[in-house]
Amino acid sequence: MKFFKKLSIRIQVMMIGLIIVAMVPFIVLNAYKQSSELIIDQNTQYNKELIAIMKQRISSNYSEISELMVNLGYDATVQNFLAERDDLKIYELAKKVESVMGVIKNTNPDILDISVVSNTGKVVSLKGTITDVYDTENIPEQDGAVHYAGFRKGSPTLDRDKFLFSMNIFSLGNRIPYGDNAGFMMIGLDVRSINKEIEKYPRLAGTNFYLFDNRDLVYSNSSQDEHLIQLINGPLFNKDQDHMVLETNAGARYIVQSHVLPEIGGKIVTATPISLLTKGLQPLKTKSYILVVFMLLIISIPYSILMMNLLKPLSKLMTFMKQLKTGNLNVLHSKVRLEGYAEIEMISNEFNTMLQRINGLTNQLVQSDTQLYQSELEKQRLQYAFLQSQINPHFLSNTLDTMKGIAISQGSRETYEMAGALSRMLRYSIKGGDEVSLGEELQIVNAYITIYQIRFSGRFTYGLVCPEEFLPLLIPKMIIQPIVENALTHGLETLGEGGAVHIHVHTNDNGDLVVMVKDNGIGMSSERLEQLNHLLHTEGKDSILNGHIGVANVHHRIQFKYGSAYGLRLKSETGKGTEVTLIFPCILPNGTSANK
Repeated sequence: MKFFKKLSIRIQVMMIGLIIVAMVPFIVLNAYKQSSELIIDQNTQYNKELIAIMKQRISSNYSEISELMVNLGYDATVQNFLAERDDLKIYELAKKVESVMGVIKNTNPDILDISVVSNTGKVVSLKGTITDVYDTENIPEQDGAVHYAGFRKGSPTLDRDKFLFSMNIFSLGNRIPYGDNAGFMMIGLDVRSINKEIEKYPRLAGTNFYLFDNRDLVYSNSSQDEHLIQLINGPLFNKDQDHMVLETNAGARYIVQSHVLPEIGGKIVTATPISLLTKGLQPLKTKSYILVVFMLLIISIPYSILMMNLLKPLSKLMTFMKQLKTGNLNVLHSKVRLEGYAEIEMISNEFNTMLQRINGLTNQLVQSDTQLYQSELEKQRLQYAFLQSQINPHFLSNTLDTMKGIAISQGSRETYEMAGALSRMLRYSIKGGDEVSLGEELQIVNAYITIYQIRFSGRFTYGLVCPEEFLPLLIPKMIIQPIVENALTHGLETLGEGGAVHIHVHTNDNGDLVVMVKDNGIGMSSERLEQLNHLLHTEGKDSILNGHIGVANVHHRIQFKYGSAYGLRLKSETGKGTEVTLIFPCILPNGTSANK
């Protein structure tokens, strides 16, 4: 950008013109690409709908075949044939079974053959294709359901390609015990029924259809590309797959989709050559490039004349705009005067009018921002002063009552220690200045702990871990004591014996000062913890009105002083205590940051 700004206006305008001209072929290519994608999407959607119809056809055929096989297998004539032992009666029953098979075939012309075989080897076949019968003899599962038995390639003169379906037949109790296996049956379904379904719909751009069963390719409506078949018969397409681009060894690229056929354990795959889809767009692409060249020739001469006539006023305008970019508000009071075409003079007048409006709006904005900033500062000052004044008076009252009770009953040294600690705290609270060293704050915490240990002798222990190099760092006054007070009053007073409060001071990965106050008290429920965490994200005034002074006071004081990156974090669990973490910037006594 800096290099571009140093160029002359002539070169800049020429470069802009070249960029505009270069955008034309980009737009053409982008339009060509979008058109190609649209055609591919339309073809993909059409193929998806066509495959859905084919899947429905196969599913319907399977349902019809299943129903026919169940009805035929448990027909009384077939049951008698399977159970009969007399050869003469077997012959008569076989003719009746063939008659029933003929009726079934007439109702479904896609059926090529029906065979019934008893468990004693008796066979009735509509066409007498015994090879298919014995090939499928050991295929049926012993569950009485219809199963796909495989694909059989037909001969050019005698037979057609077919799908085989088989089913075990169980006895209904006629001479053979009820439920025993009486034989099995096989039906051959013409594969051309799929082709008939495809021929009802026009194909888009030479789409190829491939039908696979659980073993191999059983049907294709086009010449076979062996490498393409090898690719689409891989495990990647053994599930419903949206369109994917495949490239063969010959360099041909196809849009491929696959859809599973659970009835035969196979799949249908469509492959559409991309070259055929986009073939109609090539003339449009060529014409577009010819148009681009013609546009360059037409635009170049008038563009050059126009550029020269605009060069001087534009140069003057650029100079004036550079002055505006310096941020000098006094430039807004001046005007730019451009001489040239009527449009240039109009630009000059409109530009000067705009400068006047900008100047007026800028003054209004500065005044509004100044007033808003002052109002916000006043609001924060009042909130901060209000928060600082919130000291729990119950602490002083309870301490004085305890001191009087001890003085009356004992007159011991504890009264002296409590009075001394209380005196230190009072002097500390009225001490001038908002910031104190961490060491001073910890001394007041120790004084507060001393008072509580005398009040509740032996009921809790106190521990402090703070490296000496952290003691001079500055923090807000009376910022740790309220947290310790909460730990003692809300966490340990109702606990009885065995309470503990620990303070650990360290720095985090960002170099910030971290003061962690942890107790083993009664803790709080997850609902209460969520309520308090929500309270920390509420304006300080709202939290005070809700009566939650301690935690919210500390959090908002820290954020008012140092920003939203600092403050207070809460962790607690019922019966396992509470952990409060205070995060401050590391500020040295001279006011500089220790992180720099």
